[in-house]
Amino acid sequence: MGFTPEVSRRSMAEFRRSQLREDGEAEDVLLVRSATGEETPHQMSCEQVVATGLAAYIKGFMRYGDTCEDLDPIETACANDLDSYFEYYTEDPRFLLAALLLDQDPRNTLTLDLSALLSAGYCNSAEDLSAQAIHELGLMTASTGPIIVITEGKFDAQVIPRALRLVCPEVAGYFKFWDLETTKAAGGTDQVVKNMRSFAAAGVMNRVIGILDNDTAGRQAEKQLASTPLPDHYAVCRLPDLDYARSYPTLGPSGASSDDVTGRACSVEFYFGRDCLLGPDGTLIPVRWKSLIDSMTDYQGELANKAYVQERIKEMLREAETSGKQLGSEWDPMRRLAQTLISLAEPKPE
Repeated sequence: MGFTPEVSRRSMAEFRRSQLREDGEAEDVLLVRSATGEETPHQMSCEQVVATGLAAYIKGFMRYGDTCEDLDPIETACANDLDSYFEYYTEDPRFLLAALLLDQDPRNTLTLDLSALLSAGYCNSAEDLSAQAIHELGLMTASTGPIIVITEGKFDAQVIPRALRLVCPEVAGYFKFWDLETTKAAGGTDQVVKNMRSFAAAGVMNRVIGILDNDTAGRQAEKQLASTPLPDHYAVCRLPDLDYARSYPTLGPSGASSDDVTGRACSVEFYFGRDCLLGPDGTLIPVRWKSLIDSMTDYQGELANKAYVQERIKEMLREAETSGKQLGSEWDPMRRLAQTLISLAEPKPE
């Protein structure tokens, strides 16, 4: 979660260091106020100030600005310095809790005293405050954390983010695509189903979107996930329908034909415009019908020369990224996919 003792203390020290730099003051000096109000400089690094302030918190049970007679002037100055971190940088108490736990005896039991909250009527003894806190944290993470996008294959995860940065750069950074190539993770529609279910079972709090091809296997996977009780901040979509896929050349046991391949053979290679699907001879590369998916009573199709189309897409992306020219209508399918992702990423109303 990023709240380890080391990370929390380092964050506090860096905050103090940046504030001193901004004010033009020395980074290794702490001003200590005496009982008469006179300030005396003391040589202390930012890390020492943090460590001393946290020790003062434990010693005096200080809470954001309270004073304690048991603390000496240096301890008080360090603790007061930490108060500004929580006032101006973060109000999340987990940073303080994690930092305080460093060097503590792991055999000790940490108890959170809720008596003040109970007596003030903020909660009652029957409430499960831990579950409520986790639920609220989940809502916050789903609303502000990166949106995880799971695709079927390595090529999808390579080209969709690049296309998204071109057609919708203002929101592209919010989406984090699972890198199948670096992680060496398996691809395919069955893996999208497994990963979506695994993420839900593990309690991943980010918004998660699964993108399926608009083919027979994708429809099958979509049907499988529809029967799974996924969290509200999870979503699944197939690649959008395409007009030029309504009548497209195909190859099957009975020879060449023209068929509607929507929902039967439209992989990501179809979504960079019709021209990208043209072969060396200037005609559309046909879809070859492959296996029958019994549960869908339909055949799964695939481009006969997918590798050629992929190279054309890579070149199309390179040119768009370097030329600076206005994107034409061939990018409309990716624009539609971008709008679909944005719609699915919006938090659902309570």
